Amino acid sequence: MIIEYNKNYILNNTDDTNDFAVSFCKSINKPNVIALIGDLGSGKTLFTKAVCKYFGIEDEVTSPTFNIVKTYNICKNSKLKYINHFDLYRIKNEDELVDIGFDDYIYDQDSINIIEWADLIPNSLPKNTIYIYFKKDINDINKREVYIKC
Repeated sequence: MIIEYNKNYILNNTDDTNDFAVSFCKSINKPNVIALIGDLGSGKTLFTKAVCKYFGIEDEVTSPTFNIVKTYNICKNSKLKYINHFDLYRIKNEDELVDIGFDDYIYDQDSINIIEWADLIPNSLPKNTIYIYFKKDINDINKREVYIKC
């Protein structure tokens, strides 16, 4: 699958989500901020797990809801060294980002930054952020519609 921006994708199951993530990863060759937006259970963390797996991360990947950010070392041969995985579900306002050094993470030239609940911080994301919107199908718990834009 070749990932195109400004396009909808239908992911029928976990395998489709994993394949989508792998295809997306193949297009990453520089530091990126990836904003994931969608309801609870829409596939944001599943996508993040697949991205981490692609980059050779063997740690258990879970949403860092209480820690807000978790950093993983990229094991695969890559110009990039880290994946910073953010879960901003508990953020009350964008001022809280200062406390975790958010800008230091997202402007790190060695990192991919994946941000779940990025819609909670619209004014703090850089202009070149890649947005991925997840929407679950109300009739099929395994199916998602995904829209990607840059």
